[in-house]
Amino acid sequence: MSPATKIADIQDIDYQMYVIRDFLDAFYDKTIFKSRRAADTELSPSAIKFLFAFADERSAYPIGALGEYSRVKKSTMTDMVDRMERDGMAERIRDKEDRRVVKVKLTPKGKKVRKEFLRKRRAEFQSIFSQLTPAEIRQFVSCLEKASMLLKKID
Repeated sequence: MSPATKIADIQDIDYQMYVIRDFLDAFYDKTIFKSRRAADTELSPSAIKFLFAFADERSAYPIGALGEYSRVKKSTMTDMVDRMERDGMAERIRDKEDRRVVKVKLTPKGKKVRKEFLRKRRAEFQSIFSQLTPAEIRQFVSCLEKASMLLKKID
């Protein structure tokens, strides 16, 4: 497609949808799907989301806060906590100041799984970025930052 055609089509919803789908397909193929094979992980997407809902892996958080961090409903996070607790990666604890409040923290196993997954992901992204020039990396990251800001403006 020529640049002139792209400019003419930029207002066309079908073209917009194509560009978004094309980006998402490429992104998932190069990162998410590739990493599941490369990382040889048995973690489900929800388990990964749960592990990274902890801003600080050493801290305990209320279930509602974890849901907010990972952008899932509290009921969904409760189910995630149940599964992770069953798998030995998290535990519920009572707040010392208010026993009615239940918080969740990662167990040593949960912290280990999180660190190992993060280590593998970093290596994968380093491999991806090593194929780009520094200028291309800056451009790519800048475009993603702009796209992220635009997405935040949408209801």
